[in-house]
Amino acid sequence: MTTLPGLEQWNPAQLTPSEIFWRDHYHFLKDRGYTLRMRYDPDWIPSWINASKEWLDCEDAIHIPVRNVHDYREVPFPDFPFVEQNYQVLDASRPDGSLVVLKRVDIRYRNEIRILNHLSSEPFASNPRNHCVPVLEVINPPEGSHTAFVVMPYLFKVDFPPFETIGEAIGFFKQVIEVVAVLFISVRHI
Repeated sequence: MTTLPGLEQWNPAQLTPSEIFWRDHYHFLKDRGYTLRMRYDPDWIPSWINASKEWLDCEDAIHIPVRNVHDYREVPFPDFPFVEQNYQVLDASRPDGSLVVLKRVDIRYRNEIRILNHLSSEPFASNPRNHCVPVLEVINPPEGSHTAFVVMPYLFKVDFPPFETIGEAIGFFKQVIEVVAVLFISVRHI
């Protein structure tokens, strides 16, 4: 098995604690039209097990490292900079093949969903200064759970592709300032 610095103790065939959450909700989300990557299917068998591929060459080896720096039990390799992602969001696909992002949200703190829905509704949705990611759908939690799922379009990271001109960077910061203004105005109306 191939190893990289910092990965000696990590088993790519084992789900991390944060990934187990997504595996446990795989069928719930699939019943609502959202398919997670095969790694989160409860019947998943790593594709490199019965193949001549290295695990680094397989899509289902991509995992979600946990960002909680205070709990190193869950951080498989905190110094490996190439896979940093937030465990509360995960990509999924719809039946039409489009990619979306699912964000898990604790409904006991309802303000987040209220604010996101507010910014995705009129008149804020059509405001040209509103650069917030729109909410496509909110999936209510399964019975006995406090976790809802906010569905949003799949977007690139803010720094990909990297800025190539000063004008691009200035445009980005102008949009950030516009978002802050829209948020300030919208919070007064919630």
